[in-house]
Amino acid sequence: MLLPLFMLLSYQPVVTLRSNPTADHDPPVHVWLNSNGKYDLGDQAKVYARAAETGYLVVLRADPAGQVRIVFPIDPRDDNRVEAGKKYELKGRGGEPAFMANDTTGHGTVLAAVASTPFRFDEFVQNGRWDLDALSDGVAGKDPEAALLATVQRMLPTDAHFDFDFATYVTSRPQWVSGPYPYPYPAWWGPRFGFGFAYPYWGFRYRWYP
Repeated sequence: MLLPLFMLLSYQPVVTLRSNPTADHDPPVHVWLNSNGKYDLGDQAKVYARAAETGYLVVLRADPAGQVRIVFPIDPRDDNRVEAGKKYELKGRGGEPAFMANDTTGHGTVLAAVASTPFRFDEFVQNGRWDLDALSDGVAGKDPEAALLATVQRMLPTDAHFDFDFATYVTSRPQWVSGPYPYPYPAWWGPRFGFGFAYPYWGFRYRWYP
């Protein structure tokens, strides 16, 4: 009697510990920045993205002031289909880095979204170009992540599914511009590009354009 009872009490089921089977898999979409998203004023920011599955990608950026720009695709008619597992550097026009870090008033937000359904950009296009007013509508003063997600949702049919990822960045003034002396900085105003001089103590800026 004792031997069968002992064998019954000592029996334990064999349990094999397994790691999460998806732990080593890529997320549906991943977006990241160079320099860990920490820039000095005037730095060129690079944006990278990778999707786990072949699909359609759109990447938006909201700067600290709430202005929204499309990082990818550069133009509404550009092909935004991406291949599964491929790393993309999302460059600006002329092969330049994605954007310039030129706002030190807060943090900026980059959103990457991927879907198996093509995005519809008509609502955000004017004369063949991105309509910046339509993209930025309602972003300033609100949660930028929620606002960007709402914008992406408007680019898809109501029942369409998409995956997304966020990256944030901050821009700091270089220490050498902390005094009252003017310092040069790149300037963009409308269709013109040039250089300016800023006086950090007085908040005055002068722009010069070639």
